[in-house]
Amino acid sequence: MDEKYDTALLGILQHEGKIEKFLNVIFGFLYRRTDFYRVMKSKEDRLGFPPGVALKMLTSVFQQYDALTRRDDKLREAKSEKQGKELSQDTIAGNKPAPVKQQRTATESIQQSSTDNMMAESVTEQLQQDSATAHGDSAVKQDSDKSAKSESQHSIDTEDKIVHNKSDAIKVESKDTKTKSEEDDDPELTRQQQKFQENPESYNGAVRENYSWAQSITDLDLRVKVPSYIRKGRDVKVDISKKHVKVAHKDESGQYKVVIDGDLTWEVHKDESMWTLNPGENVHINFEKKEERWWEAVLTDEPKINVRKIDASRPMTDLDDEAQAKIEEMMYNDRQKKMGLPTAKEQKMQDMLKNAWDAEGSPFKGQPFDPSKFSMDSSGVVNMKPS
Repeated sequence: MDEKYDTALLGILQHEGKIEKFLNVIFGFLYRRTDFYRVMKSKEDRLGFPPGVALKMLTSVFQQYDALTRRDDKLREAKSEKQGKELSQDTIAGNKPAPVKQQRTATESIQQSSTDNMMAESVTEQLQQDSATAHGDSAVKQDSDKSAKSESQHSIDTEDKIVHNKSDAIKVESKDTKTKSEEDDDPELTRQQQKFQENPESYNGAVRENYSWAQSITDLDLRVKVPSYIRKGRDVKVDISKKHVKVAHKDESGQYKVVIDGDLTWEVHKDESMWTLNPGENVHINFEKKEERWWEAVLTDEPKINVRKIDASRPMTDLDDEAQAKIEEMMYNDRQKKMGLPTAKEQKMQDMLKNAWDAEGSPFKGQPFDPSKFSMDSSGVVNMKPS
């Protein structure tokens, strides 16, 4: 999946606001500026497609990403089921988490294990645990004070060591900062990179005399220009090694002319890199980077771009499953809030409260469920509102 157009497409989507309107823009463009909807009526027609081919193309692309989505869903369901089984085993074994309040990481905040175990009990038992929770917090606070003192002393000792080399560090840093600042403030470099960003073939890259290149964090596309008479793959020679590339094509006399022959800035996976010929236009080489990093240049002897002026965002699919789940949850919660509906966390609490409402031993057993009798604080703890 190629994400180099994501910035432009996201801009359109944000402007239109809805998927339906976004799709209308895309297909409107195909209608106005291409022959996508044009149907070939005879073999002599040079524009359009045979009947039904355009629809088959569209269906094929949809099915491709639909299959990927179904695969991702199955992976998430399998992971969720596994976590559910582990949680159930912990509950059966009686391993209730201690009622300690702590700062959570992004991953821990998704799990909500302590809240789930607390709410699995009846509402009455939940309320009875409030005093125990307060006692637990007091104990934690004492331990935290001791830890804070230890960390503070360690910080002071470390700072004393840093101060000895502070003057030297300032000299080096000020020199580097000045150079970076000059690059950032150079209006010509800024305009040049903006121009590169507007061209898909130089997105996050550059245009040079004989070639152009674009990149993502994981791979790089190099397009080397060839004359219009180069139509066959046998008319070009491409040699790729882990840190070198050489491209040559036949000239009008039939002799091979070298267009590029240079060392790459960083190493690539030779076996995963590939090339193809766009007849009469260019040789397109796709390099898979050995390390995830932004390149300042393809070849070591070419001018460097300012990587602080490129689009360094990463597609959501590059994130791990837990990070993706967190982002999806945040997006869902934002939509729910705009519509005045409960967030995923609030809905989960309401469902658990509803089950506990009519449980054996509940003071509300037999009464209609009324969520207004409860409130949930920012940490996820549910309390009964005073009547």
